[in-house]
Amino acid sequence: MLNCLSGCQAVAREAIFYAMNKTVLIFSILLIPFKSYTQTGFNKTYGLEPDLIGSTFMNILLDHDTIVLFGSAYPSNPPIIQGLLFVKMDTLGNVLLQKFYPDPDLDKYAAAPNYEIIKTSDGGYALTGETLIGREGVLVKLSHEGDIEFYKKYPPALTSSYRKVLELENGYLIAGYLQMQDYNIEIFVMKTDKQGNMIWQKTYGEANTIDIMGSIITKDGNHFIIGASKATDPNIPITSAWGRSHIIVIDSLGNVIDDWLGETNKETGIVGLNKLPDGWLYATRTYEVLNPWEWGSYCKIVRRDDNYNLVWEKIVSTTAYYVNVMVDIKPTPDGNWIAAGEWVTPSPSFPPNPDDQYLPAFTYKFTTDGDSLWSRQDTIFWHTADTVCSSPVKTGGVAVLPSGSIITAGYTDRYCTAPVRSFGWVIKMSKDGCMDTLCVTTSLNILPNLKNNITVYPNPTSGIVYMDNCQNCTVEVFNVLGNLVFQQQSQPDQLNLSGLPDGMYVIKMSNGKTNHSKKIIKSQ
Repeated sequence: MLNCLSGCQAVAREAIFYAMNKTVLIFSILLIPFKSYTQTGFNKTYGLEPDLIGSTFMNILLDHDTIVLFGSAYPSNPPIIQGLLFVKMDTLGNVLLQKFYPDPDLDKYAAAPNYEIIKTSDGGYALTGETLIGREGVLVKLSHEGDIEFYKKYPPALTSSYRKVLELENGYLIAGYLQMQDYNIEIFVMKTDKQGNMIWQKTYGEANTIDIMGSIITKDGNHFIIGASKATDPNIPITSAWGRSHIIVIDSLGNVIDDWLGETNKETGIVGLNKLPDGWLYATRTYEVLNPWEWGSYCKIVRRDDNYNLVWEKIVSTTAYYVNVMVDIKPTPDGNWIAAGEWVTPSPSFPPNPDDQYLPAFTYKFTTDGDSLWSRQDTIFWHTADTVCSSPVKTGGVAVLPSGSIITAGYTDRYCTAPVRSFGWVIKMSKDGCMDTLCVTTSLNILPNLKNNITVYPNPTSGIVYMDNCQNCTVEVFNVLGNLVFQQQSQPDQLNLSGLPDGMYVIKMSNGKTNHSKKIIKSQ
């Protein structure tokens, strides 16, 4: 059995919003398709056998009534080298066209979730990526039929992310981040001509910080908006680490004309950036130090006015884990919004076990005013957070049909049953988040107001623990074996754990409608 290497090292302990690994393609010679069908929607996986023995989807684009996807794959015939995968489907999920392109120099092409694919003015497509061995940036131009018009490479870096591409009247604008030395990672924007030849490149960042871009959008023909994060050098202790959201507005020559930094650790990055008539809408994460050895974050959606003043914010994930991420936000025909990503979800269990959880794909619909409409979660191959046997889900992107139906795509690495390999997946749902006549969306009560503002501190603690914004809560404390060791129903704003042995505990807080669990370290 063969395994390919991870394409990109984790950046800054993943303490910033966009530090992510390039896909890992895992495959074997057993080629079995897995599909399930419904009427209104579907949840399908794609091995694309027999030509490919490992496949992933990194983003999705709608071209009229055609679903266009790209990612990476392994061919079944030599040379078995990871290359670019391009796929077209109809809106029922039937494959119309699939093409595989090895790197011209037989390097390994790779991309990460939510790397960009765009439709170009000539009816073709442009997309981004990197090479794993040479660490070069890649811009690929395809015809409408998916034939390569050019495959352009750019100078290598220790770490590179050629994440986004915009088409201009006379060329392309590529954006991402580069690490040239040490841990100084900077945002870059590159202008090219129509053949992909570099005209200029500028970087944005400062010494001893990690600057990562997640979005770039066009404000008008001469101005562009970058959504990004700024975070500390990963060599410092977790308890001293910080992250901030960052918006940079540049002109057509790359000069900065506006620059905004968010409050420390309240937001750590920007993806799915949308410019509203009166402000901004985007996805981000909160940064939370769980203990001296671990940090976590909640996924959050934020709306700001034109002066960057907060209009509203909404936490949508149910746990604080570093792997929680949202990848994109798209408008819907009915004037609302769809967000997509993945975040760790506790499996049903009592008492709560912090390791008993899984990582599904999430889709969430909400209004411009921040009201929740519905949320759904989808697994591809069922798994729990077993370090040996798991099938984590990665969401690449989301698209919305004119009818309002929603399509998400991504990939999963299946480790537990044969064939062990990567599969691309596509999920389609109605505008109400339903498949067939059985609607499996959930009440947004699972997105608890309880945890929007709750804080538990200090962590670690020598005994006394304070809890803000947990009125009328029942509080239970469990040890790592899941045994209830402490319970309190009165004075919920303060706990005295001084009678417990030193170690890690899980505090469960409930107000009768929603639950919230928090890890805490007890140490004298």
